[in-house]
Amino acid sequence: MRGAVLAGVVAVCVGFASVTLPAGAQSGSGSNKKTLYVIGAFETKGDSSQAIPHYDDGAALGKKDLERKGWTVTYERIPASGTVASSQEQAFLAAQAKNPDVYMALPSSNVFIPVGPKIAATDLPTFGLSSPSEGVKTGISGGDNIFLLRPLNEAVYAKIVEYACVELKLKKLGLSAVSTALGTTASQVARREAAKHKNCEIVSEQTNSAVATDLTQQVLAFKNAGVDGIVAANFPNPTGVLINQARQNGVTVPILGNTSTNIVKDANALQSTADLYVFDDCTPDLNRDKVSKQFVKEYQSTFNYPPNYASAQLYDAMHMAAAAVEKAGHDPVKITKALAGTQYDGVCDFANDKNNAMARSLTVFTYDGSGGKKLLARVPLAFVPNDELVVVTTTTAPPAG
Repeated sequence: MRGAVLAGVVAVCVGFASVTLPAGAQSGSGSNKKTLYVIGAFETKGDSSQAIPHYDDGAALGKKDLERKGWTVTYERIPASGTVASSQEQAFLAAQAKNPDVYMALPSSNVFIPVGPKIAATDLPTFGLSSPSEGVKTGISGGDNIFLLRPLNEAVYAKIVEYACVELKLKKLGLSAVSTALGTTASQVARREAAKHKNCEIVSEQTNSAVATDLTQQVLAFKNAGVDGIVAANFPNPTGVLINQARQNGVTVPILGNTSTNIVKDANALQSTADLYVFDDCTPDLNRDKVSKQFVKEYQSTFNYPPNYASAQLYDAMHMAAAAVEKAGHDPVKITKALAGTQYDGVCDFANDKNNAMARSLTVFTYDGSGGKKLLARVPLAFVPNDELVVVTTTTAPPAG
């Protein structure tokens, strides 16, 4: 293992169809053929202004790697919005009818919270691509068959605020929060965590839509409040706008953000990378093990851009799905049981906790003068008891705006 430490509505539920072999999953007595059928529901570049290619490309490279190892892999992608719940629900219904071995979907809290319960009401083994507290195993949107690839949102923001208050010794924090369930959770966690540290508080909280293109008003509010640091709980596009407009308006304080920060940096959308602190799920190019180095090299040569956390997580998820199917066959209940016992050290580190939250660490880095990543820390993630989880109280997803 590398430096990382291993140690979840109101709706009519849709019943799961009787178990039949999925397309591409040839199995049975007398057959030694290793087959896997995976469906992903997410966008790729060109599907919308917010779409990123990393999910699809990571899964595709995972498929290629498994095929080199003798697997026959059927991988399909259903284009589905990361913020519009109805789009994710339609994708789920389409995927359910095809009966894949494993489903990968729900790339934001905004869609996870309303659609998760419908998936949980079936036997469909599912990797969730976002991690709201509501999505844990016993949460209102989670279930035995839903596994969270990403660190819980509240774990991320607790670590960000702790780092701001303790390591950077900041005292007056601004919070930039997207107007979705992610922002709501980050707000509650940030205020709770800041209160644990003497002389550290959130003095200004500003919100924006998931597609905001002008945050001048929010930046000026931070400037007028005299913040000495900004915590960004935002989607990629608004994160880039926040960073650029902060610097344009003379706000040069440290900005601490989630994975969105590195997404916009890799897209060459930032005018400056000075004083940025990134709390990333998994950072393949900062790993030094053989598996990660080989993955980064092949990904870069195949797709002509560097992999990020999503690339690595989907690549790893394909391998975890294959391992579960190899152990359990094509029975969804048995696949879920096999995934529940997963401990996997791939490009990223995964080990199921009692929440079905599988990410075991965060990577913290900043950028040097040339824009290269500079590793600061690998932070282990502990199990969060259910009675400590921050839960968004709405029974439907908040509006994107």
